Amino acid sequence: MKHLDWNCRGLGNPRTVRELHLLVKEKSPDVVFLCETKCRRERIESIRDRLNFESCFSVDSIGRSGGLAFIWKKDLEAELDSYSHHHISISVKSDITSNKMILTGFYGQPATAKRGESWDLLRLIHTNINNPWLCVGDFNEILLQEEQIGSNARPFQQMEDFRVALSDCGLKDIGYIGSKYTWCNKREGDGFTKSRLDRAVVNEDWLNTYAINQTYVLPGQCSDHNPLLVVCGNPDQEVVPK
Repeated sequence: MKHLDWNCRGLGNPRTVRELHLLVKEKSPDVVFLCETKCRRERIESIRDRLNFESCFSVDSIGRSGGLAFIWKKDLEAELDSYSHHHISISVKSDITSNKMILTGFYGQPATAKRGESWDLLRLIHTNINNPWLCVGDFNEILLQEEQIGSNARPFQQMEDFRVALSDCGLKDIGYIGSKYTWCNKREGDGFTKSRLDRAVVNEDWLNTYAINQTYVLPGQCSDHNPLLVVCGNPDQEVVPK
C-alpha cells in the first residue's frame, strides 16, 4: 500500500497541479492526502478526475487558509471515519487481513500558541481507534532539535509536548529515506531555516500488520514542503517505489 502526502500550499496554481499529477503518475499511490489546498470541494473533485482517481473527501479552506483532501483509488474500499479542519480519517479494508485500517491525514496548527490544540485533537482521534493506525501529514513541529537547522532553537517544552502527545496515542515515527528536512523557508543568509515538519507515525497494531514501513522524502518544486511517499507491505509484497 502506498500513501502520498503533501502540504501543497494551494492548488490554484496550474504548475502545482501538474507536479501533483506527475507525482501520482510516477509513484502510483493508492491514496493521496493533501493539506493547505486553499480551495473548495468543486476544485478537489476536478483534480481527482484529472488524476484518474475514483473517490475523495475534502474539507473546504476558510478563505485562503487551510483546506484538506483525501483522494483514493476505485479498488480501495474506504469510508469516512472522522474529520475536522485539521484532519481527515478514513477507514480502509486491509489488503492482507480482515481488519479495518485507519488512515489519518493530519495538519498541525501553524500558530505556535495553538499547537496544544493539535495534540488535544490527536488524543481525541486516538480515543476512537482500536485498529491499525497510520497518521501522516504536516505536524508543524519537530521532535528533536537536530530536526531543524537555522533560525532560533525550538523551546524544549514545545518539542516535549509533541513527544508526549505521540506517546499518549501509542504512535511511533517510522523514520525517513532521503532528505532529513521536509520544509524550507527558501530564504537566504541568516534567515534560512529547514525543518522536519512532515512525517508518518503508526501504532503497534500497524507495525504488527506490516513488517515494512518506509517513508520516502521526495523532491518538490512548487511548495516549501517536500511530498512524502509512505510505502507499507510485507516481504512477499513489492514495496519499492518506482
